[in-house]
Amino acid sequence: MAALAALPLLPACGRTRAADGLVADPSEIMDLPPGFSYRIVSRAGDRMSDGLVVPGHHDGMAAFAGENGRIRLVCNHELAAWQQDRSALSQGAVPKLERFYDRGGRQTPGAGGTTTTIYDPATGQTESQFMSLAGTEGNCAGGKTPWGSWLTCEECFESPGSDGFGPTATVREQRHGYVFEVPAASNEAVEPVPLTAMGRFEHEACAVHDASGIVYLTEDRHHSLFYRFIPNTPGVLADGGVLQALVVAGLPSAMTHNWSAQPLLKTGESLPVEWITLDAVDPKENDLRLRGAAAGAATFARGEGLCADGDLIAFTCTIGGPAR
Repeated sequence: MAALAALPLLPACGRTRAADGLVADPSEIMDLPPGFSYRIVSRAGDRMSDGLVVPGHHDGMAAFAGENGRIRLVCNHELAAWQQDRSALSQGAVPKLERFYDRGGRQTPGAGGTTTTIYDPATGQTESQFMSLAGTEGNCAGGKTPWGSWLTCEECFESPGSDGFGPTATVREQRHGYVFEVPAASNEAVEPVPLTAMGRFEHEACAVHDASGIVYLTEDRHHSLFYRFIPNTPGVLADGGVLQALVVAGLPSAMTHNWSAQPLLKTGESLPVEWITLDAVDPKENDLRLRGAAAGAATFARGEGLCADGDLIAFTCTIGGPAR
């Protein structure tokens, strides 16, 4: 993870080839245009303040204002159960945390989760870093809430007893496929509480509509749904609520991808939408999207990034376009 001068926090995605207009980096991490520089904020494998190591596969994240000008960066680590060699417990790190969601039988927790990094932009130094959610899997995207937390989403659907956590472990002990909430102000690992009312499926991103507290959600599957969660108490997602799916009005079970010979929607067109309430949103089988589509919900070709700007909600689909 690198901080670029004059740009937001961006991931260092490995060595690039110096192209026209870029200056080759002697450290072979990131080539940049003239006048730009970077600092390392979070590096996989480094020892953290809690004694664990920074997990690999940095993914979705959000920055929050901290005390005295500090920045608190809550970051996903999209690791599968078997990737213990890239987890916070690699390099012989001993788990001292009590708050693991899935311990995997022999005290070897799920490899994913989130880290919180406290960074001082004035000095360019990372002051502390710790595991803020532990024992989850496939933490891919999520979303920032207006009340100061990060919603981290498991992009997986795994059940107890499936697969293993490595040679020293047995099998999963918990269900996976949930949203978890991580308050940015926390200075230790949070209690890992799956927000089951927000649905069990292969989550991707979340975005909160500020005025209502409604949370919109995407699903990274080929024929996925577009969801919204209406909380019983805005800002308190653990109080439960209602999960709904988008329907194109007058076109039940519409397939929205546009690689077909006659796509549903042409560029610049718009269609009215409705919402249907889903039931059994914490299913044993990975069939929430299938039941929703059968009830009339529109399907999307791998719902991905999602954001909110006032009353506008925008999201993208990984393979939704004509070139897939």
